[in-house]
Amino acid sequence: MDRDLKAFAAELIGTAVLMIGGPGTAILAGAAVGQIGIAFAFGFSLLILAYAIGGISGCHVNPAVSLAMLITKKINLGQFVQYVFAQLLGGFVGGLIIWIIAKGQKGFDSTNHFFANGFGKWSPGGFNLGSAIVVEIVLTALLCFVVLASTHRKFHSALTGLAVGLTLALIHLISIQVDNTSVNPARSFGAAIFSGTEAFKQLWVFIVFPLIGAVLGVLVWLAVDDGKLEDTMLGGSKAMTAARDAASNVVHRGADMVEKAVD
Repeated sequence: MDRDLKAFAAELIGTAVLMIGGPGTAILAGAAVGQIGIAFAFGFSLLILAYAIGGISGCHVNPAVSLAMLITKKINLGQFVQYVFAQLLGGFVGGLIIWIIAKGQKGFDSTNHFFANGFGKWSPGGFNLGSAIVVEIVLTALLCFVVLASTHRKFHSALTGLAVGLTLALIHLISIQVDNTSVNPARSFGAAIFSGTEAFKQLWVFIVFPLIGAVLGVLVWLAVDDGKLEDTMLGGSKAMTAARDAASNVVHRGADMVEKAVD
């Protein structure tokens, strides 16, 4: 089988498994395991997938992660498009499997119980749109930062799955109450498509802001990595390089002022 086709299949299957492991736990067993159990179900799902398909596709199973990898030139545009298509399809397949199982429960109504992401009346804790935006940007940036760090040549590859899995669990512990936690447009799509019109109306939030978070995650990684902005796709942006240079000048001036004050 062609290598690209294998990677496509791995991302499709992996995203479906993430859906079954994460939202599936929330929908089918949420009352039994609680929010802590749901958070770790997401984390464990990503952990096992990292070891199962990491060597085949890199185990992105998330368009935001794939975007971070595209920006850092770890994959090309063609691979990015293939990965995202596979992830969205995997989200749908995983959601469909959960829906088929859940329909076997008497009185099940997917429009009220499919762990879709949402804000306002759809937020478990009653959080508004602004809270959801901040959560999705910041926590997706955290996820992408850890993915980039744990796939770096200096990081012990055997621990990558543990690092990203625990990060995803932490992210869910923080934000399930806010918006049911997305940080993954494919996961949001896979739940929204079975959750009715209102969830689909809010889906754009969980596509746009995780992708913005991915860009932020790359910038944060560059702040601590030995790589440069010019090594990424952002290096061609005059605005980005100007902002980087301005920030660098501020830091240097601040350091000089501290040094003079000490002297």
